[in-house]
Amino acid sequence: MLGASPVAAMPPEEAAEADGWTYFDVGWDSGLTYEYRQRLPDLTSLLEAGKESGGEAQQAAEPRRRFHLKGRVGGSLYLDGGLLRGSALDNGLRGAIRRARLYTSGEIGYWFTTEYKFEFALEQRRIFLNDFYLRWRPERWVDTVKLGYFDPPMSLQALGSSSARGLMESAAPVAAFAPGFRAGLQAAGIVADPSLTWGLDFASLGQEQSVGNASSDPLRFVGRLVWRPWGPPREDAPLLHVGGSASYAFSGKGSIRYRSRPETFLARYLVDTDDIEGHASIVAAEAAWRDGPASLQGELFYSLVNDSGSHQRHFWGAYAQAGWVVTGESRGYDAAGAVFTRVQPRVDFAPWRGGWGSVELTARASWVDLSDGAIEGGRMFTANVGPAWTLNRWVRVLAGYVFARVRDRPNEGSAHIAQLRLEFVL
Repeated sequence: MLGASPVAAMPPEEAAEADGWTYFDVGWDSGLTYEYRQRLPDLTSLLEAGKESGGEAQQAAEPRRRFHLKGRVGGSLYLDGGLLRGSALDNGLRGAIRRARLYTSGEIGYWFTTEYKFEFALEQRRIFLNDFYLRWRPERWVDTVKLGYFDPPMSLQALGSSSARGLMESAAPVAAFAPGFRAGLQAAGIVADPSLTWGLDFASLGQEQSVGNASSDPLRFVGRLVWRPWGPPREDAPLLHVGGSASYAFSGKGSIRYRSRPETFLARYLVDTDDIEGHASIVAAEAAWRDGPASLQGELFYSLVNDSGSHQRHFWGAYAQAGWVVTGESRGYDAAGAVFTRVQPRVDFAPWRGGWGSVELTARASWVDLSDGAIEGGRMFTANVGPAWTLNRWVRVLAGYVFARVRDRPNEGSAHIAQLRLEFVL
């Protein structure tokens, strides 16, 4: 085309950078997206040019390097309501905003690329930091290095997204023993043959939280290794997941504490060790199987606490869970994190076109024992069953019935909970 400059023929963002301009764009791709790019001076080359010219850089010949910032904004809102009955509970109708989250995630690059996620959560009228980290992908030794505030690598269920669960809450022993969000430094990787995922974490204090290990230990080491004996995960093939993790906590002037609700946010804690001065070790085993729409998974936790009185206290818990996607889809699986992901409907809810989304049925039994010697934290058996209806990528509806039986506590007795949740995810 006569008279057309090379810059004019470029896409807008490339043309802007070629002319030394900045490029900024806000859009929508299943969520709010943003992008900023600009050509900036390469400071290393500029310093070298300045030295060669006696301190005066050659601006005209200045090399340029691309700076970019891009990401998306998202969030979630979970609304819970239910009826509580039983001698271990305060009876009545309950309702709550289970979770309200707002986050932004993406990457920023100049000399190298840094991934980021900053997430804020509102729970129990308090603001929490959840995933709040920077992440890098080195070329050697490890796949990722992460620094910030996040879940240490322990427990298949705790590390997965809450929107990927077939039931509303994690199992009682997971809530009691898994570390929960903590400040830390983590290295992780994945191996293709044999199919392995590993993670090592050095963690410090975390915020007091409604779910997760309630210990106030200042230092904690955590490691996790997962093996997939049948090879890397494929959607059209059966999956077997076998793993283990371990943690050691130095309580210092802090304390060790394990507690759990009866697998609903609407009830209070029914088992609780209260604060124990001492150090704690936790070992955990996990296994899962998935074949088409059917899946099984389970985990076992054991903790040895050496208290300040030179006594050893033993606590443990376990759960077994079965799931079946009635509409035929399979649970997704992320090999990098070695966790299950959310069921994606083959056809979104649109009854006028014959689409009804996906429906998953899940049942779970769990046991947690927080009593040993002078520590009377209680013992609790929980049975939990319910459907999860995923209408599309933004909306889920969950219902469930929970039965719990508590022993060795002042509030011992039974609990019955019927609950409903609406989940909105962006």
